[in-house]
Amino acid sequence: MHTMARLHYLYEQARGGGTERFVYYCSSCNCVLQVRRELGPGPLAERCVGCGRPLEGSVECRLAPVPEDWSDVLVRTTPPVRNEPVFQQASTIPHFSLGFPRLDSLLRPLSEGRLVVLSGETAPTIAELAAFRAQLPIEAGGLDSAVLFIDGGNRSDPYLFSSFARQRGLKPATAMRRITSCRVFTFYQLAALISEHLVRAVEDYGTRLVVVSDILGTFNEPELEEREARRVLEAVEEGIEKVKKHALVIATQASPNKYDTTVASWADAVVHLSVEGGRIRAELLKHRNRPAGETMFRLSQLLRAAKIGGVR
Repeated sequence: MHTMARLHYLYEQARGGGTERFVYYCSSCNCVLQVRRELGPGPLAERCVGCGRPLEGSVECRLAPVPEDWSDVLVRTTPPVRNEPVFQQASTIPHFSLGFPRLDSLLRPLSEGRLVVLSGETAPTIAELAAFRAQLPIEAGGLDSAVLFIDGGNRSDPYLFSSFARQRGLKPATAMRRITSCRVFTFYQLAALISEHLVRAVEDYGTRLVVVSDILGTFNEPELEEREARRVLEAVEEGIEKVKKHALVIATQASPNKYDTTVASWADAVVHLSVEGGRIRAELLKHRNRPAGETMFRLSQLLRAAKIGGVR
């Protein structure tokens, strides 16, 4: 990262508006690390230039208006080198796996061209696990791919990603660099990110998995008119349809919302996850190629994978 003439902090963004950019910042001190015109991998520095703390698990991204006097913050414009596709027979490619065989069997094929919607209290954890598993080698049930993770409900946990990496004997810092996470705070930001920036980011970085966590998390504002909400949702749908041409898209719905059926109508597969005692019930509500059904797997399987207390 280039040395900056002076430091800028996230709370300064409210001064005088400006052009919306992707702002990468340290979650410990809100020091701005990098500003980008396009969504992509964040800063590679090991420590924050502001507070000096390690950046592993502490880099966050926000789509925000950037004041004009931030011109001395690095704005990346050079696109990365694109990897040329390599031909491979479909029969030789192992399936991408979420790590739960019974759930995988309901949802397959988990491949580009599909939108999978997971709802219920355990859906965010499974989506974050998927974001990690996508980095694994193809022969290990992964996609050997970087991941774009859009946090629509301010729910993602960077320490969870680090935990997954340590369990597989990988360096957390390396795994974190392959997940580009961006938080959105309004439904307009969500629509702009998906419809205007996401396809370019997926193409540039060869991403094969996009996760939209809590896709309706910003659509609960009481003053939001239904006509406006549906107009914005149309832009989100159009953006997802374009992204699906390049990647598998997994969206989660953490809690019930009046627009759940709208999102479900876009999906190729919809599964609702509920906890019953020591088990998770997975109900297949929609699938392009098979009838509705259900299966169950042990909650301990998810707890072993996640090792967090937020899932009960």
